Amino acid sequence: MVCRERAEKEQLIRIVKNKDGEIAIDDTYKLPGRGAYICGKKDCIRQAQKRRALERAFSCKVEASVYEELQTIAEV
Repeated sequence: MVCRERAEKEQLIRIVKNKDGEIAIDDTYKLPGRGAYICGKKDCIRQAQKRRALERAFSCKVEASVYEELQTIAEV
């Protein structure tokens, strides 16, 4: 997480990279693949994009559309 705050798993958004290299948001918290968690605050999502946190977590390029989708489901 970008903000380093502790939270329950259900309060976080899970992003997963599957074996085909596709990045998706995991609403069920059960999709197979490499997972990363981010809190649901818009500021944290902006910081993650600025710092390229998901790119580092997955060792690949993350499209801007993933961050846009995260922003739409994020809280204030």
